[in-house]
Amino acid sequence: MILLQSPSRFVLQTLQNRVLNSTEKGIDLDCQAVEFDDVRYHIQFSMKKPDVALVSVSLPTPPPETVFIEGLPVGALEAVKVVYGALIQILDPPKDGYNLTMKLILSKLPADEGSTSSFLKVIMSLI
Repeated sequence: MILLQSPSRFVLQTLQNRVLNSTEKGIDLDCQAVEFDDVRYHIQFSMKKPDVALVSVSLPTPPPETVFIEGLPVGALEAVKVVYGALIQILDPPKDGYNLTMKLILSKLPADEGSTSSFLKVIMSLI
């Protein structure tokens, strides 16, 4: 589990644009980014399921003393489930080349824009 001091700006902006900007919902989106010491992100949106976002995360190679279970540090999967609750589904197995793939259910985000933006920042700070 990585606790980032600030959220990934690219991923946060991509999610906010899709969630808060109705004109962006009419297109498929498939983008990748590398940030914060080789943490890789892959974000996908589809017109077929406009209320769903797939976010995959690949972590950098850990130090040898780090204990990994199923590609993630010990306890990371449980922490993700606690933080995100019903907002996400963890896909098992994750996409090839990634440690974690989450299906974000955008229709379960808070209704008002301020709460949605705050919630997205929390999501992108804890990966």
